[in-house]
Amino acid sequence: MSPVSQRTTGPADDGVDLARFDRLNTSPAWQVVAESLRRKIALGLYRPGDLLPSERQLAEGMGVSRITVREALRVLQGEQLIETRRSNAGGAQVRAPRSRPDVEARAEVLRERARFRHIIDCRLANESLAARLAAGVRGPAHLEALEETIGAMDAAWRRLEDRPDNDDDGGEEAEAARQAAVGEFRRQDSIFHLTIAAVPANPYLYRTVEWLRSEFFTPLDLIMRVRNMQDSAAEHQAILDAIRDGDADRAEAAMQDHLDTTRRSLDELLRRG
Repeated sequence: MSPVSQRTTGPADDGVDLARFDRLNTSPAWQVVAESLRRKIALGLYRPGDLLPSERQLAEGMGVSRITVREALRVLQGEQLIETRRSNAGGAQVRAPRSRPDVEARAEVLRERARFRHIIDCRLANESLAARLAAGVRGPAHLEALEETIGAMDAAWRRLEDRPDNDDDGGEEAEAARQAAVGEFRRQDSIFHLTIAAVPANPYLYRTVEWLRSEFFTPLDLIMRVRNMQDSAAEHQAILDAIRDGDADRAEAAMQDHLDTTRRSLDELLRRG
């Protein structure tokens, strides 16, 4: 039997061709640069108002030409993610994200439900492993960074809790404050998970976690609008406590519990339509 004809049964269909040829990714370099920057902006690693590195720094860091970087920045400017301007302080400036109607985001989640479920499955596998590995090699600097992110998450949800009861009628200013608090919580959430992924110093694991989180941006944004942030912060604290204690089993289980909650929230979004 030739390798191409070897098949194995799977839950999704009658068989899977293990020797199939997948379509190659032949994206030009400027698209790769644009996607890398787009991902870091989506994760909140660059906030509105932040300056990106200069064209020269980006070109040297990514191993591409400045012309390639310039084309990537032109595309991101067209998407209204950045605005370019001449400055001695740095490169292009990140813009505040466009407020996306819930109905539009929900439509994307429903349309791509299978993809998002696959992503959360992969997040469970990879981030649980990252937490397990981190518990064995974490150092004081790692623990300090994780504690800082939890402190920032606490501050963000407390700003929401401290809003006056009549703040719902506060108009655009109140809504902007709410979005800023939710955005900061989501940013610190990204930093927390990416820091854990970075602790084992496995670049393949880190890149996988970063990519999966950026691909999960739309449902995560919706989930964070309805999830109890205090509960989420407590789940992060349980993960940190296990990593600090060097308890790999507990760290893995705590991360699984946290992401299982995210999975249930996603399922609830899909049920509501």
